[in-house]
Amino acid sequence: MAILRRCWRDCFKWGSQVRDTCGKFARVLCGMLCLAAVLSHAEDKQQGANPDPWEGWNRRVYAFNETVDKYALKPVAKGYRKVTPGWLDDSVTRFFENLKDVRSALNNVLQWEWRNAGSNTGRVLVNTTLGIGGLFDVATRINIRKYPDDLGSTFAVWGMAEGPYMVLPFWGPSTVRDTLALWPEDYMRPRHYIEHDLARYSVTAVYVIDLRADLLDIEKNVVGDRYTFIRDFYLQSRRLQAGEEPPPDDFGADSFDDDWGGEEDW
Repeated sequence: MAILRRCWRDCFKWGSQVRDTCGKFARVLCGMLCLAAVLSHAEDKQQGANPDPWEGWNRRVYAFNETVDKYALKPVAKGYRKVTPGWLDDSVTRFFENLKDVRSALNNVLQWEWRNAGSNTGRVLVNTTLGIGGLFDVATRINIRKYPDDLGSTFAVWGMAEGPYMVLPFWGPSTVRDTLALWPEDYMRPRHYIEHDLARYSVTAVYVIDLRADLLDIEKNVVGDRYTFIRDFYLQSRRLQAGEEPPPDDFGADSFDDDWGGEEDW
């Protein structure tokens, strides 16, 4: 009986947390949509053909991020790559990709993409069970397709304008639309529901290091001015993901999409 009472109490506590979180998410989402509607109308009039009207400020933030990366993230990522066996590194990456599929499925629903939502949900169920928590990508082996999505692309489907390009401190490339999506989207990330602070910070640190290590080889594809290359690639990949028409003078980043397409935090 004591065990049953404890299970009931834990279930009730979890249910209350889910209810409170859903309420907070709904309020934040409504606020973001109202703000975005105003900003989108203004951006459509003011932005014109220039996607980066704040380039001067963005380049300063970009330089700051590059300094942080040079002296902190990149050395740690290189050390991680050196001491971590390839099979283990791949398993860690697959684990976090499985968590991203949860967010993708939720955004598929918000976009009324029921087939994609079913496919991503199936991936989570298969990889979490047969794939041992996502360490193995069984879903891909049995041809269950992955449909990456996030709240930024959901806002795009709902008609929100992209807005100017932005570079966020410690985060990197973004747009006004994607930046507005960051706060409410946090409620879609599994890390939000880890109550123990040390565990949450530790798992987040592993994710960041693993992601940076995966970029060590990919960044060799960058040519010319790094700021311009990253900006142009980011904007095109985001527009393609959102189903928007890419600008005619884009450099055709499709060939890099499989490697650079996913910036999403889990």
